[in-house]
Amino acid sequence: MLRVPSSKRAPPRLASMRYDYEVGDLVHIPQAVKLVECSQPSNATGQLVIPSRILETCEPKLGVVMERSSQGYLRVYCDGGNWSVRGQSVFKLEAR
Repeated sequence: MLRVPSSKRAPPRLASMRYDYEVGDLVHIPQAVKLVECSQPSNATGQLVIPSRILETCEPKLGVVMERSSQGYLRVYCDGGNWSVRGQSVFKLEAR
């Protein structure tokens, strides 16, 4: 049997379903994902208002789901701030 050295093992398993997020879930945010910061929350239709900042991740990050919208966006806490990100752009981390 071939064994993989511990330094070359795969990272924590990523969820295969991308759309089943709950508040408090830990998510993996890949490199080159756009995070949007808005000074006001999304309106009643779920559309985002004009963003005050947009950040494209230069490296993978971790975030915590703070809120989810019916329009496919998640509000995540990442790098000391709340950001909106498309739900299909991130992956829920699951315990092994």
